[in-house]
Amino acid sequence: MTRIFQLTVAAVFLLLAPLLVQAQITDLTLAEMEQLVTQNPDKGGYSLIDARPEIKFAAGHINWAISIPKPELKERLAELPADKTSQLVFYCGGVKCKLSTESAAIAQAAGYTNVYTYSGGIPEWQTAGHVPWVSAQYIKMVLNDPERVALIVDARPALKYNAGTLPGALNLPWPQFSSLQGLLPADKNVQVIFFCGGFSCDLSHKSAQAAKSLGYTNILTFAGGWPEWKSASKRAFALVDPNNMGAAPQAETAVIEGEISVEEFNALVKNASPRVALVDVRPAADYAQGHLPGAINIPDEMIGKNIDQLKGYDKIVFYCNTGSRAAMAYYEAEAAGLKNISLFLNKTVNLAADGSYTIQ
Repeated sequence: MTRIFQLTVAAVFLLLAPLLVQAQITDLTLAEMEQLVTQNPDKGGYSLIDARPEIKFAAGHINWAISIPKPELKERLAELPADKTSQLVFYCGGVKCKLSTESAAIAQAAGYTNVYTYSGGIPEWQTAGHVPWVSAQYIKMVLNDPERVALIVDARPALKYNAGTLPGALNLPWPQFSSLQGLLPADKNVQVIFFCGGFSCDLSHKSAQAAKSLGYTNILTFAGGWPEWKSASKRAFALVDPNNMGAAPQAETAVIEGEISVEEFNALVKNASPRVALVDVRPAADYAQGHLPGAINIPDEMIGKNIDQLKGYDKIVFYCNTGSRAAMAYYEAEAAGLKNISLFLNKTVNLAADGSYTIQ
C-alpha cells in the first residue's frame, strides 16, 4: 500500500507541476517599477499592460503602459510580443484588484515565461507622487463634456503654441513657469493636464511635477502631446495670419525668427565646419545614446551658464528631439548676446546611435 501511495502522490505531483510553476509570478516593488519605466519599452525590452477597463486606462495610467483589459486578453494575445521570453508586467487598481494576477496567469498559460505583476498598481503609483499619463481619448472626453472643469496646459515655447495647439489650451512654457504660475487656477483641486511635444519631450513632466509641488491635487500628463493629438484629431487651435489665408503652399522655409530650414540644416550637417557649432540640447543621457557627428552637448537649461563656450563660433545651431528644447536654447543664447549668430531647428529629429538621422 505504501508503494502504491507513493506512486500515486508522484503521479499527482507530475500532473500539478506545470500549474505550480505557472502560479509562481514575481510581484514588482514600487522601486523596481520606477526603475523599469526610466526607459521606454523598446529600449527597456518590456511590455507594461494595464489590465483595467479601457476607460480607466484612458483617465490615467502608468508611464508607457498599453491597455489590454483582462476580459479581452485571451482574444488579444496577438498584441503581446511574439517572443515568449519577453518581459511582461501586468498591473491594475491596487492590491485588492485581481485583474493583473489573472492576466498574468493567462499570459503564462499562453506560453510566456517572463511574466510579472505590480500589485501596487495605479493607487501606489500616484501615492508615491508620480503623475499619471492620459491618452488622446481622454482629452477628447474632456473637450466634449461641457460639465467637466479642467485646464489643458501647453508647456512648449510660444512659437510652437502659436503654430498649433489643443483647443482651449493655455500656453505656460516651462522656462517661464515660475513667473507665469499665477495663470493656473486658484482652486488647486481643479484638474490640470500638461502636454508638450510628445514622448521624447519632458517639458510637460517637469511642469506637472512643479504644479504638484504648488499643491495642485489633480495633475495629469498627456505624454503623447501634440504629435499624438494631430494624428488622433482634426480639432486644433492655431494662430494664423489672415493675410495669408488661402495662399498656395510654399516650399518649406524658416518662418520664425531664428528658425533654420531643413535644407540649410542638412547642408550644415553634411558640410561640417569648425566655425559652426551643432549643439545638442537634450539631456546628457539622450546625447550619449546617439547624436549628430561633431555635435556638442549643452542641455537647454545650461545654455546660459555655458555661453562662453559658444562665443567663438560664426554660427550656432541648436537641435533636440522635437524643437521645443532647441527653441528655448535659442532664446537663452539670444538673451546672452548671441542673437545674430544662433539658430534652431524647429522640427522633430529622430537620431540613431550611429549619428544618422531623419527629420519630420
